[in-house]
Amino acid sequence: MAILTVVPMQIRRPLTGWGRTNATVAEVLEVPNHEVPAAVKEAGPRGALVRGLGRSYGDAAQNSGGLVLRLFGSAHQAVLDPVAGTVTVPAGVSLDDLLRVIVPRGFFVPVTPGTRFVTVGGAIASDIHGKNHHLEGSFGNHLLAITLLLADGSQLAVGPDRRPELFWATVGGMGLTGVILDATIRLLPIETSRMSVDTSRVPDLETLFAEMSEGDDAYRYSVAWIDLVAKGSSLGRSVLTRGDHARLDQLGPKESVQPFAYGPHQLVSVPPIVPPMGVLNHATVAAFNELWFRKAPRR
Repeated sequence: MAILTVVPMQIRRPLTGWGRTNATVAEVLEVPNHEVPAAVKEAGPRGALVRGLGRSYGDAAQNSGGLVLRLFGSAHQAVLDPVAGTVTVPAGVSLDDLLRVIVPRGFFVPVTPGTRFVTVGGAIASDIHGKNHHLEGSFGNHLLAITLLLADGSQLAVGPDRRPELFWATVGGMGLTGVILDATIRLLPIETSRMSVDTSRVPDLETLFAEMSEGDDAYRYSVAWIDLVAKGSSLGRSVLTRGDHARLDQLGPKESVQPFAYGPHQLVSVPPIVPPMGVLNHATVAAFNELWFRKAPRR
């Protein structure tokens, strides 16, 4: 019987951040965790840098003329401890893939940014925040341990109580302390896969600040869209959206049959098209903002 060996392909290609500006060219290599030490050791004079899914706005995940590693792994490699409410997962796994595994089992990630298409390693390196920052803090507050590959090839297990200085330098450290190989994360238990959401129009900026200051503690998640072109008495008018994970007793009879049903899909890519010069101006933006504001319920 013939045995097929898959050799990782190293491709030279341009890379940008999410803003799609200032592209640089690098050698890009997709590798599993166990091949990362060798790849780092064999990197040229420009060294090696690890890249997630490229959602950073700037050029943090670019290494012009050098080597860029893309770690790959499967969320099915994640080790879930339902009793402790934790999961250990490879750093190259996206939050999207992880959610598909843990939501049907009654858990959610403790912090998620505006996109679920980020890797666990990128979430740690950037110490991402979410719409629950006012209650839960950032991603690093929910980490129990990280396996870190240092520049000399050694691997260390670090955490809030194990080498805490190196741990906290890594959380939000943008990869400068080493390569994050995997992480153990404290998860959020949920009763259903649904959300209970309150949405309201807010007439001006002062009212928005007052409503968020007085009411945000009652919601796990809170976010406001603000009209930046409105003037006069409508200056800072907003759409305030707040919510939490729905309880089982909030679901209807049909939804209660499968309370953890979960099948997310992407509504639209951003941006689906790049509008031609001149289309985006004060008049068109004001018209869009008016429609966006009016489509929201008054409360």
